[in-house]
Amino acid sequence: MNRQSKLLIPLSLSLIVIFASLEWVMPTTAQAVDLTDVVLISEKTDLTSAISAHNLFRAAYQNRYTWDSQFPGYTATVEIRQGEDKYQGRIRLNPDLSVEVTGIDDQNARQAVENQLAMIAIHRRQVPFEVAHKNSTFKLGATDKIGAVKIFQQAENTKANFKVLRQQILQVNRNLGPHSVTVDTLDTELTPEGYLATHYRTVFRNPQLKEVVGEMESKDTYKKIGGYYVLTRQIINMSEQGKRSTIELNFSDITPLSG
Repeated sequence: MNRQSKLLIPLSLSLIVIFASLEWVMPTTAQAVDLTDVVLISEKTDLTSAISAHNLFRAAYQNRYTWDSQFPGYTATVEIRQGEDKYQGRIRLNPDLSVEVTGIDDQNARQAVENQLAMIAIHRRQVPFEVAHKNSTFKLGATDKIGAVKIFQQAENTKANFKVLRQQILQVNRNLGPHSVTVDTLDTELTPEGYLATHYRTVFRNPQLKEVVGEMESKDTYKKIGGYYVLTRQIINMSEQGKRSTIELNFSDITPLSG
């Protein structure tokens, strides 16, 4: 497999994760999608259950680690490795959480860095629960063997379901276009400002055929710099169409932007 095709493997998957992430941390503007294979919310759930589900999900949502409005942004040196291929460049994550990548001539490598940083930034964006989910209703599902509670969300244009345990969102399920996406949080880092997912697995399925079409598993390392936790390392193992690949991103010389 040549260099260009190898770096294409994560792009189709990571873009799906970015769009799926946008839908549950930002106000919903997407068009309706087919959720035939998602368990439908029971209309018989009583008001007490609805209120409890709302509060349970809100507590977990608000417990996520996010950057506040004073986040200055930062610059860093980035190194991306895949197999024998290695690229180095510079990144700039702006206060508005937009991402700039320079110094990497290979378009696919540069895009891979941009996609991963954009996904991290989406999850660090601080959006009040009342804004992000103002049109959503929540209803309780079953409790699994470890005590995680399933919560069904219905918004104006989308439906999704989650698993919540100890004020953490352990699983996200939603359909996006031709794929159903499940994200499982496997490990977290607890900070005074909320929890950070540091190990998570994303599975992409064809809802009609009930088959797995791709997987991504990420392990992230954070360091507190300038008062904010920022990504210093990410290892991503991927499988798509029978091809396996590992990408490693390392960030060094991390410097907060000055006002």
